[in-house]
Amino acid sequence: MKRALTAAVTAATIACSQSIPALAHEGHDDPAAMQVTPADEPLKPGSNMRLRAPVSAAPDLEVIVSDVIIPAGSQVPPHYHPGEEFLYLIEGSARHIVKGESERMLTAGASAVIPPNAIHAPIGGPEGARAIVFRVHVKGQPERIPVPASELEGK
Repeated sequence: MKRALTAAVTAATIACSQSIPALAHEGHDDPAAMQVTPADEPLKPGSNMRLRAPVSAAPDLEVIVSDVIIPAGSQVPPHYHPGEEFLYLIEGSARHIVKGESERMLTAGASAVIPPNAIHAPIGGPEGARAIVFRVHVKGQPERIPVPASELEGK
């Protein structure tokens, strides 16, 4: 799985550095259907969307690629996504907290898959964390659904 995720992240990273016309291919010839963030746009703490594009083989889906920065000791508020989320940690470390799963520490080079509708809330490690996140998103649904902290704790 790590090889497949690494290949997907590498392909998405290369695509993000290209112009919109270079991304167009059969079924994606409408640049307005895609959002590409210029590679030189500064990153900020939180989720920095780099690419949003339709999936030609599945018209009801789109792909969202983000560069996520979690400062040291900061927790992303509990939430879930309607689609699957794949992450590859490229810097630092983070506590990977997903409801119903054992908490684990991810370090640079680690990857994880978060199933659809899984409540999660990662926490940046001592040096913070940076991850490339690839999501399969259902068009027309919210990207992120926030939930109360008590939902994560199972109360």
